Order: sequence, then C-alpha cells, then structure tokens
Amino acid sequence: MLPESRDLLESLPSHAAVLDTAGLVVAANASCLTLLNEIDAGDAIGRRFTGYCDRILSPTAAAAVREGLASVLGARTSRYTMDLPCGAAQVPVWRALCVTPLAGDVPGALVSLTDISREKQLEEHILHDAFHDTLTGLFNRALFINRLDQAIRRQKRNPDALYAVLYLDMDRFKLVNKTFGHVTGDRLLMIIANRLQKLLRDVDTLARFGGDEFAILIEDVAGMEETSSMAANVLRELAAPFRLKKQEIFVTCSIGVVLGSAVYEHPDQVLRDADNAMYSSKEHGGDHFTVFDAGMRVLTQRRMEMEMALRHALESGEITVHYQPIVSLRTGEITGVEALARWQRPGQGLIPPVEFIPIAEETGLINELGAMILRQACRRMVALAKASPDAARLTLSVNISGRQFKRPDFVDEVAAILAETGIDPSLVKLELTESVLMDDADEAISTIKRLKSLRLKVVIDDFGTGYSSLSYIQRFPFDSLKVDRSFVGNMNEAEQNMEIVRTIIAMAHKLGLEVVAEGVELDEHRSALSDLRCESAQGFFFSKPVPGEELDALVLRHWRVDAPPGH
Repeated sequence: MLPESRDLLESLPSHAAVLDTAGLVVAANASCLTLLNEIDAGDAIGRRFTGYCDRILSPTAAAAVREGLASVLGARTSRYTMDLPCGAAQVPVWRALCVTPLAGDVPGALVSLTDISREKQLEEHILHDAFHDTLTGLFNRALFINRLDQAIRRQKRNPDALYAVLYLDMDRFKLVNKTFGHVTGDRLLMIIANRLQKLLRDVDTLARFGGDEFAILIEDVAGMEETSSMAANVLRELAAPFRLKKQEIFVTCSIGVVLGSAVYEHPDQVLRDADNAMYSSKEHGGDHFTVFDAGMRVLTQRRMEMEMALRHALESGEITVHYQPIVSLRTGEITGVEALARWQRPGQGLIPPVEFIPIAEETGLINELGAMILRQACRRMVALAKASPDAARLTLSVNISGRQFKRPDFVDEVAAILAETGIDPSLVKLELTESVLMDDADEAISTIKRLKSLRLKVVIDDFGTGYSSLSYIQRFPFDSLKVDRSFVGNMNEAEQNMEIVRTIIAMAHKLGLEVVAEGVELDEHRSALSDLRCESAQGFFFSKPVPGEELDALVLRHWRVDAPPGH
C-alpha cells in the first residue's frame, strides 16, 4: 500500500481496514489493529476479517457479516452496513460496520467500525420512555394496548385463553394534591403502583395511564369469579392506610371490570367498556368495582346522543328559562324568582333537568348553558321591571355549577353579563351547593369575595345534603341559605325531621343568614316554616316554575301568591 494511502487510512476517525478480494486484511489503521489484537492477539495483516467476527458475534450475526462482505467483494452490492453488538451482555458495546468497495479499479473493500454505544443507549432510553411511565416505571398506555391486542388475538385463536381488564381511577385524588402538595401526591402514586404490582402474577400487565388512572391486564384467567376476586383484592390492598412523612393518608379507588370475549376486536373497545364500568363505580360513591354489562353500552350510546342533541339545543334556542317565585312567608308577596333551565326538545316534549344537566356538567357544556341562563334571566328581569314598577325590587336567583365556579374567568364573565344586561347587581343571587366548596375552601372563599365585590349576593343551596356543617359554612361570606327540599318535604312526618329544620333555621339566623325553604308543597309545610321564622319559601304550593311570559302575567296580575285551589 502506498504511503499516502496509509496516511489516509490513519486519518479516518473510526477503526478502518482494507481487505483483498479474499477477505484478508491487507492494511489497517492503528486503532483497528489495536482492536483486532484485543480480539485475537497476533499480527492482523494477512488474517481473514470474518475470523474476528466469529469470535465476538453470535453465529447468526457472524453469518450475516460474511454474506454482506461477500456481496460487496463480489460486486453484487455497492455498500453493506450492520450494527454489531460486540461487548459482553453486561457491558454492551455497539459498533456500526460499513463495507464499501475500494475506489477505482482497485480490487478489495474498505471496512470501518464506528463506536455507536452512546447512540444505542439513547435509542434504548427513548424506546423505554415510549413504553414506560416516567414517574412509576410501570408500562404506559401504549404498551398496555399492545399487550391487550395480543390477548385479544390469542383468544381469537383459542377461545379458552380468557383475559380480563381492570380499569382503576383513584377517588378524590385531586384533594390529596391540594391538601399535601403534588410532590406527596407523586410519591403516593409510586407507592400505589408498588402495592398493585405485588398483587400480580408474572403473566399479568400493570400500566399507568396518566394522572391517577391505572389498568391491569389479567391473562389466563379462569373466569369472572377469579377476576372479581382480583378486583376485591385491589380494593382491599388500597384501603390500607398509606404513611408518608409520618402522615397517614387514606385512598380508595373505583374499578371497572371487563372479561374478554369474542365480541371484542380492538383494545379500544375493551377499554371503552372498562371505562364505562369504572364510572358506574364512581356513581356508587367509589371504593367499589363494577363488572361491565351490555346495558352500560346502551346507556353510553344514549348519553352520547343526548350530548349531541344538547349541543344542537344550545345553538338552536330549544333551551329556555322558567322561573319559580320565591315568596315571603310573612306577607305572602313574591320577593324574587329562581331561574331554571328547561329543554323543550322537538318531538319529545320537556326533557327533565336531571337528564341533561349531568351531561352538561360532564362535557363542559354547563359553562355555555350557565352563562346563557344567567344572561337570559337578567334580561327578563330588567324587562319585567320596566313593565311593572312593582317588580323592580324582585331578586333573581341563578344556580351556578361547580365547573362554572372553578373557571379562572368566571367572575369576569359574571361582571360582563351584569354590565351587558344592565340589571342591578344587588338583586342577583348566585346559588352554590356545598360540594363546590369542598375541593379547595380557600380558593372558593376568594372567588366568593370577588363575586360579592360586584355587589351581588351568594347563597348556599341544598344545605344539608353535602359534607359540611353550619360551623364550616360560617367560614364563607354567604348572604343566605336554602334548606334542601328533602328536609322540608319530610318535616311533618317525624319530630326528628322537624327538629333538623328548626336547628338549621336557628343556627343560620345566629350566623346572620336569611333562610329560604325549598320544596314547599303543602299548607302544613308553609305553616310550620312560618312558625319557625323562616323568611321565604318556594315550591309547588305557591307556583310551579313558569315560562317568562307567564311570570310577567303572574307578577302584573297579582303581587301576592295565594294557596292553589283545594289547599
């Protein structure tokens, strides 16, 4: 080899060697000679290059190199490349092999070996991250779906190869993060993952889907009895207290259970049904598992159809506002009204709020619906006041959902509606349920104070049905309180029920809160509430919710609401 050719070989950054047409090493740079000598001591010049490959590669890899080298030397291909695992299994060393013919008419080939260990490590990290959860180290959704797809295919081939999926969602986990911080929340998730992992067999797959959601694929399961037993074990394992920094934390979960069957073709179908079953467990109050049945799928389809119809209803004006008078128990006069959403669906009549309000909450449509109700109601009350001076001091009560209340721009939206409609803010009352306050009391207090700075009033609605007490409520700057209809409707049936209402009213007055009783349907209710010094009431005894036009007529015709005929 010419001196200039040797200099060129030495200038290459990788291990490089020149082979003749027989595959023998005829020249190599210093780094390549050192490498080859480490593999097999002795002079490398004149030895067959593939002999070194046989010593450090698997038989399959060595055979592939021989075939590729022969292809280049035989002029069948102009280039051959292959990544070679050269090191021990414990300390893998990867080198990229590249074989190209020598330039011009010179026979033979140039072989280069470039260390790509760092690149391979990076690839492995990327591949690991693509299929693993970074917090817990568990498999992620992508890998779980891959394993579930294999289980579905396996059952197609062998109907006896049963599998099951448990879909887990921690109950009220956001409260853990808000109470103890996200760092503690993350540590808790890692401990939860560890507890779940200990329950599984080697053939099972546990994955974290993100947030506080986990999924378990149980393979080769005997049937529903064994699957249910696994779900019960998960609930029992997670029910035990968790100890973090000497703090004892209790966490429960809701589980949806699906037993694989021939009806499933794709993983998404299984996860959809497991998710539906999990939400059914949520509706049971959590710390519960629910086995999916086909009826849930029908219910989900109906909810989807209802959601699409609700979106159309909001756009087309099918949803209107009805108004139920609020009456002074002392004078019998109408002192205000509560605005209520009503959906008149073409061909189906009036849709009960209990059917569409929860769907609006789940889908986020409640934000648009709530703003629309507030805006329409404010406009109606302004128009009514212009038509009748007697109605100028009527108050307007509007329900606010938890989802609306927690929006960062909620107070600004309310302020804009008040300014747009021109209503006197002091006549507007926004009603909040107790559950809205529980997630983050400090944030709720801040939002209420901002609302009151607009000069409107804030009411605690459905009192007694949630988790709080009057001693808890006093932390919040409310103006009045509504006694839930469930207490009012039963107070004449038992002395205990009457005492509950009496206690609520008395304690509310001590806190400086006015009291409104809901669900008054009988004259006995009205009389008992009046004796208990309850200021106001509403219910069918006085009037059912009426459309805006009927409200106008009611107010203009008769200021007082008398008992309906027959009472």
